[in-house]
Amino acid sequence: MKHTYVVGSGAPTDGEPTRSNKWNAHWAFGIVGEPTTNLAEVCPSGNATIKEKISFVNGLIGALVGVVYKPTTVEVWCEGGSAELELSVEQLRIAAHRPEAMELARSESRELAIRLAQARKRDRNRN
Repeated sequence: MKHTYVVGSGAPTDGEPTRSNKWNAHWAFGIVGEPTTNLAEVCPSGNATIKEKISFVNGLIGALVGVVYKPTTVEVWCEGGSAELELSVEQLRIAAHRPEAMELARSESRELAIRLAQARKRDRNRN
């Protein structure tokens, strides 16, 4: 058994999965299963490819235990979201003066925050 689900624009599956659960439990003929994965937490971009399958080991364990327990393997691959944004000089100036811009700069690096503060100061002195 193998199922593939594509969410949003999907994600390439050639690398390591973002999340993997090799023992996703299903009980009582598969009627009762594991809690769902919160895709918004795992893949904030909303673009993912999810594969659920019964591996050889899953199938062997399921055959030995019988109809009571059937494990599956679930793997999730995420595609990072990115976008291009074109701003005019005036729009960039307005964005740079917002408090969130300084918070973002500080979270990235001290040097970036210093450079942004210097640019904001130069801009204020020009006006």
